[in-house]
Amino acid sequence: MAYTGSVPDTAVRRLDWMDQMACRDVDPELFEDDDQEHEARTICIARCPVRSQCLARVKTMERGKHRDQRDGVVAGLTYVERHRLDADAPHHQGDAEVLKFDGTERCGTHLALLRHLWLDEPIDSKCWSGKVKRDRKNRGAASDVARAVS
Repeated sequence: MAYTGSVPDTAVRRLDWMDQMACRDVDPELFEDDDQEHEARTICIARCPVRSQCLARVKTMERGKHRDQRDGVVAGLTYVERHRLDADAPHHQGDAEVLKFDGTERCGTHLALLRHLWLDEPIDSKCWSGKVKRDRKNRGAASDVARAVS
């Protein structure tokens, strides 16, 4: 084969990391369904190797937007949590208050998990297992209510 003088294309593209997203081959509706929030979070938090890049992108894209302009679970955070953590977002009467971290958040609490997720800190097992326990308890309470109604 004759030398053509061309150089192979090895340039890194800005969004190449998206090829590695754990959610890439998952039904997108999973991330929009409140009943499947735990499963969506698990994919983002426990299985995604590019959660940091995803978080940085969603922070940039959603900065300053209201809760109603955000959707689903992204980078392990719900649209309401991302709104509450975005100090630049408009907050209307009736919206939950803006969350601010002061470093005193106790691991194992929901606030500590949000801090780890938002600041892209390592998520320790105590925070994640606390979230799993709360979700399991909430699902149990919801199914108890559903049984009582039927």
